[in-house]
Amino acid sequence: MSLLPHTTVLLHEAVSSLELRPGDTVIDCTVGGGGHTQLLAEMVGTQGRVIGLDRDTTALQLAYARLRDKDLHSRVELVHGAFSEVAKVVEERHLQGKIRGILADIGVSSMHLDTGSRGFSFQSEGPLDMRMDPSRGMTAADLVNTESEEGLTQIFRDYGEEPKARLLARKIVAARQQNPFHSTLQLAEFVKENIHYPTPSRKHPATRIFQALRIAVNDELGELKKLLADGLQVLAPGGRLAIISFHSLEDRIVKEYFVECSGKNKANAIPRGLPIDAKSMALLTNASAKIIKPFPISPSPEEILHNPRARSAKLRVMEKI
Repeated sequence: MSLLPHTTVLLHEAVSSLELRPGDTVIDCTVGGGGHTQLLAEMVGTQGRVIGLDRDTTALQLAYARLRDKDLHSRVELVHGAFSEVAKVVEERHLQGKIRGILADIGVSSMHLDTGSRGFSFQSEGPLDMRMDPSRGMTAADLVNTESEEGLTQIFRDYGEEPKARLLARKIVAARQQNPFHSTLQLAEFVKENIHYPTPSRKHPATRIFQALRIAVNDELGELKKLLADGLQVLAPGGRLAIISFHSLEDRIVKEYFVECSGKNKANAIPRGLPIDAKSMALLTNASAKIIKPFPISPSPEEILHNPRARSAKLRVMEKI
């Protein structure tokens, strides 16, 4: 089944934050529906180059059709791969130190959530899959039906921040012996029947569980950590790395990495008032980048009204020194 249309989040804010110029080379690590990719291609012009990565071949096909319709496909190279492979992609093209910008829109796409056959949503019937790259790897069903009680507990607790992680894990392990889990609604109903709180929530009880399984299936946090480390390395001096995240687990990783690279932790230990210029401060703190804004950029009220799924988005940007 083809994926449904996707609304690009923080489109102009993310692209403009990279401060690209005509002729630049930039990487869009999460092509998705091609919204960011299209605007990036327009920004770098006919002499520029955009490399677009995505784990989903269907998304790449949709993005290519969009770019072709806009006559932008000649300046964009679409690559099937995870954004953790950014260093490999750069090395294969001999572009080390020539990348002026890297953009990543982390997390699940609306196209995936709205396509029941992909198994991401607890509101639509479909196979319990959740793989962003459906051509490889373990599915959510594999994980639910084979992982130990302790392993499931850790996944639900660490990735879903589910207070009743152990209780649910124990019940899943007992239930799957008689009736293995295969579909999204089957698991969603099981969670609903077995997790109860004194104060009812507006969120479906399976929200945290589906998030946790999706993160585990796709190793999203491990992928993000590798992208951050390798992305900064392949940038040219003055190049920028922009990350859009959607929940606290991702944003915390991005924030802490940016602080580490900027040397802010070490800078706090240096007495205030010393006559130290910015270059000397960077040397003293071993800083490799600077944070562009102290706080993340959030969607405007108008964007949230148009696209409620954008409400939790946070954009953080840093520049390589």
